[in-house]
Amino acid sequence: MKFLLVAVLVTAVAGDLYMLGMRGSNNRLNEAGRDRNNANRLFDSQNNNRGGFNQGNLVYYAGSVVNIEWTNQHSCGNVNNNCELVLQMMCGDLVRDGTTTNTIPDRRDKCDKLDCNNDMEYGMHEDYWYYKNCDKRYRNKGLYTADQNMRDHARSTRQDSNGNRHGYECPEERDYYPYWHPTPWMDVAIFTGDMERCDWYQSQSQNKVNKGYCKYPAHFHEYKEAQGVNYKIMNNKAECEAQKVEHGGELVSPVWAEEGSWDIPAPECVKAPWSRDNHHGNNKDGFANSFNWTVPDHTIHENCVLRFRYNISTGEYPPWDSSINSSMNAEKNGKPTKIDIASRYGLEVDNTQGYQFQADPDVDVFDTKSTDDVDMDLALAMNMDQYGRTFEDRTHVFEIKARPADLPADAKVHNLNVRGKRGNIVQTYPGVEYDFQPNRLEMEEGDYIHIQWTGANSNPGNNAGQGRAGTDRHNILLLRECQYVKEGLGGAGVFGHLANNYPVSPITEETNFLGLPKEDLMDLAYQKRTQNWGDIEELDDASTHFNLGLRKITKTGIWRYMCTRNNNFTNRSQKAEIRVVAKGQKA
Repeated sequence: MKFLLVAVLVTAVAGDLYMLGMRGSNNRLNEAGRDRNNANRLFDSQNNNRGGFNQGNLVYYAGSVVNIEWTNQHSCGNVNNNCELVLQMMCGDLVRDGTTTNTIPDRRDKCDKLDCNNDMEYGMHEDYWYYKNCDKRYRNKGLYTADQNMRDHARSTRQDSNGNRHGYECPEERDYYPYWHPTPWMDVAIFTGDMERCDWYQSQSQNKVNKGYCKYPAHFHEYKEAQGVNYKIMNNKAECEAQKVEHGGELVSPVWAEEGSWDIPAPECVKAPWSRDNHHGNNKDGFANSFNWTVPDHTIHENCVLRFRYNISTGEYPPWDSSINSSMNAEKNGKPTKIDIASRYGLEVDNTQGYQFQADPDVDVFDTKSTDDVDMDLALAMNMDQYGRTFEDRTHVFEIKARPADLPADAKVHNLNVRGKRGNIVQTYPGVEYDFQPNRLEMEEGDYIHIQWTGANSNPGNNAGQGRAGTDRHNILLLRECQYVKEGLGGAGVFGHLANNYPVSPITEETNFLGLPKEDLMDLAYQKRTQNWGDIEELDDASTHFNLGLRKITKTGIWRYMCTRNNNFTNRSQKAEIRVVAKGQKA
């Protein structure tokens, strides 16, 4: 008699990487439902449809510090997996969010004036010809693809062997880093579990080095597309220069070109922060994992976007072993690959027991076939296209401005934003409820602060929250001083969270918040300079977007503040703290 039990090793994943601040879109635009409308709109996130925030469109100054926060489900920085996180950015005249949740067409006759790059109805990051080059280019056939049935083009990867389209993203470039052909993405930072890899990452970044590609005559791709002629682009120097293509009535040879370097500093490379398995939540310090990004001054542009990728594999899989290449692939789909995981870990097992690196093997754990015992196998739920796997999130479009001429060159600028969206934790998950971001901010006297936030009028109408249904609104009011009893519970005192749980009026002469003038405090409280004097008490007629601009901090102290709209004295508490220390005293 044979029994088949199930031991789960790798399971299907519902969602993994989400940017909290700056606000990750997860392919959202302005959907009024809890699910996004179109997971193929701009990029392949591999994430749950519930994730992402509507709208971004904030403004950041070159040289300012932006706190990037995120959650990743399958852990990082521990022994359970191999993990790399890659943060990149792109700026360009045609980078846009668009006005529809439909995916931009991959045929020019479906776009306005036969020009998809300039059809502003659709969101677009990578452009049309970048995608077409990927579509026509041979994939790298030296890669380990396990047991997947692969197609010839660079749209086909182990994770997406069918080459499904997500905007104009190139799947091969998405799944591998650093990529070997030019891309429109500049590297910002790399978070790795193996710091010894930093030198290699930084030396191979397109920030510093050119990338190779097969360069065809001018307008060759447009010419072939207009003719409806099928052709292939070579992915290496030898085959590129040996190719003969018909162009303009004669046979010509393309050339192998090395170009694309951004000629900017190498990306930061830091230790990947720790996170636990199967958990979209805070780290060991009680806050979301984060990274302080200093906005570079070489990217001043109205249209920029950040991209965050999460490359993982289980801990026992050797991702950086150079012998793991196409020679280790399975002979055909459904058959074992040639990677001997068992021997790598000193397991003395007979391969006839089923210890094979393949999809869903049945394993005779107790070697019952060699005895008179009952024949009992365990089924390991293994999916070969998830060794390793890449998840992704991208922001909405934002603007990077030049530093004002009257701002000292050495002045440090801190950004203070709002993260989260309307709803309780169940309704917003895997996003979060409202919070100021960063929640704790330490500055020096003389630094500058840039306070701004954005929201939406298209949240699900029945999500929990104050004010008009479906809307996000925020404000900032100073909280009263703490009245905790420091010497014990015997004396008089009022207990609360962060501070006395009531705001301070912004119009009294005694009110002091960061040394800001009364006009700014009124603006922060109810957007005095833009408020149309409609419904103020819950900010229903205030704008979704608020930007105080740059302000110099002239006072030291500790300030705790709140949002009056999103603080209902139960489990919802939008409060935060700013500490300003004397110049040179910051820890």
